[in-house]
Amino acid sequence: MSLLVTGSIGIDTVKTPFGERKDCLGGSAIYFSLAASFFTPVRFVGAVGEDCPFDLKNIFAEHDVDLTGLEIRQGSLTFRWAGTYTADMNDRTTDNVELNILAEAPPEIPETYKDSRYVFLANTHPGLQLQLLEKLDGPRLVVADTMNLWIENERAELIRLMDRIHGLVLNDGEAKLFTGRDNLVTAAKEIIAMGLSFVVIK
Repeated sequence: MSLLVTGSIGIDTVKTPFGERKDCLGGSAIYFSLAASFFTPVRFVGAVGEDCPFDLKNIFAEHDVDLTGLEIRQGSLTFRWAGTYTADMNDRTTDNVELNILAEAPPEIPETYKDSRYVFLANTHPGLQLQLLEKLDGPRLVVADTMNLWIENERAELIRLMDRIHGLVLNDGEAKLFTGRDNLVTAAKEIIAMGLSFVVIK
């Protein structure tokens, strides 16, 4: 079973009560792919700009991740995100975001990937998630990830995405933000009622 993973690759600056790190490798597509590769082959689709300082081929070298779908786009800049986490490490605020390549056309999906039956749309702009999903040939299971940035600024696109996926992954703060409900059980029921088969609240 091959799992197609697509989403953002970022250059992150992260502040916590315990320290700060600048220009780190970010993007849930990276970390989800690394974790998933322990269980199944991964087909990776993503794009970075020519400024990307990370050698992704080296990072994935010892993992079962096919990087045919990785695009290094000349003339573009990599997505950047800066955020501050609270002491419990569950909640964070976005201090700065530079969409850069995420404001452009999505990366191309290789022909050999289009028959993927299992798809994880890692956190990125929901409009890009929709565009990428439309290029696949009838996947059996599609799960998406999201974050507060898209819930607050791209809600309409995120709701459109609900009609095309089976499951959604988000944390407790994001579930409350998305639904306006403090009770997580109630929030989960409302999200499922948007047309999903299941929701995972972290």
